Amino acid sequence: KSDLDQPQSRLGDSRACASTSRLDINMSSGGAQPERTNAEGEDLAVPLPKDWDLEALRKMRLVLYQKKISPPCCKVRALLMFYKVPFETADGKKPNSDYKKIPVLDVGDRQINDSFIIVKTLAPILQGRALTEEELEVERVITSGLMIALEKHTAGSMQDLCSCGGLLGGGMGCMLRSASCCLCCVAPKKIGAGRDLLSLKEYGDALIKHLGSGQFMGGGDAPGVLDLSVFGLLEPFVRANCGCIPELFDGPGNQLAAWHQRMLDATRGVDIFG
Repeated sequence: KSDLDQPQSRLGDSRACASTSRLDINMSSGGAQPERTNAEGEDLAVPLPKDWDLEALRKMRLVLYQKKISPPCCKVRALLMFYKVPFETADGKKPNSDYKKIPVLDVGDRQINDSFIIVKTLAPILQGRALTEEELEVERVITSGLMIALEKHTAGSMQDLCSCGGLLGGGMGCMLRSASCCLCCVAPKKIGAGRDLLSLKEYGDALIKHLGSGQFMGGGDAPGVLDLSVFGLLEPFVRANCGCIPELFDGPGNQLAAWHQRMLDATRGVDIFG
């Protein structure tokens, strides 16, 4: 299960997604137990050391607990691979963890849960600065809104589900293709149920508004963390040729489509499915 249950937010909102973890004290044992890991949408109780930089990160052991075509896992892989941070992958949830979803990223002896928090936490290390409040809001919306809208659209198409099964490969991919006829009748009603989702065009327009006249979403002449997060999230849908992508890009000449082409050029050699 991917990390799609964060509170719904729109780009115009300015709510912060930060709260503090507490130590879990087991009084019956007479001592403090290991600190629990962060919940979904919750900052780390103890921030990563300020002296951790990109070179230090590259020397640490990183393990990503994930699924191959899970969009939040794809965006974490895109980040790490672009910045040339070595990491290992483990298929599925982290065993014996109090956090029961994916992705989970172990950085040395530190555990970071939830793709939103992973992106937010690693940004200062990867790009040398934290995400701005506006960038955090975009990251929040693509995680809790756009991602769900894309999955809902894809789940309603037997052709798209079969394509996703081909991208997934193996026995699970075969199962997805075999079940696509039934899934496309049931899944769209459950995905995003009770959420106030925007249309794909509205999400695309919001990203274009943030992009403005710039080449990349983080500003400057090279991709930043936010660019890579959005790009990685879209990549499984792009690779599977899902019908949601043309709808999101809204035709030729679209600024978001032009940004995506620049991202393809900037990430040549980075294959998150390789």
